[in-house]
Amino acid sequence: MTNKNINHVLGYHINVVSHFLQNKYNHKLAQYDMTSSQAKVLYFLADYGEQVQSELQDRLYIKGSSMNGLIESLLKKDLIARRPSEEDRRAKLVRLTDKGKALEADLWNVIEGLENQLAEGFEEEEVQVLISWLKRMKQNMDSCS
Repeated sequence: MTNKNINHVLGYHINVVSHFLQNKYNHKLAQYDMTSSQAKVLYFLADYGEQVQSELQDRLYIKGSSMNGLIESLLKKDLIARRPSEEDRRAKLVRLTDKGKALEADLWNVIEGLENQLAEGFEEEEVQVLISWLKRMKQNMDSCS
């Protein structure tokens, strides 16, 4: 018989760390009138440039209705612009505005501060190993669906 103890469950500890990190991140983002989901849109647009809205949705692992809400809120804040694709008029291309680029740069400083706190006491190599393990876990979960 297996001894049941939540403190020996990997997923539990990942979830707890994620919960604390999300709370701290949302607290910091509130100063910018942003949510973590909105910030992720800005990060991916800064990283990958203009892209089709459905590609962005796939990168964020969210549903279309959630993506539409994020896009609308960011359009209202003038942080992104949207236009029809020339190849497929049904597809919408999304890009950062200059205001969005400036805010994304500020928000990146927030991430760096939280990353430093999260990785305190770890060597850089340990952080890289942990990242590779988490990516592998994500792949494991993707293959289960």
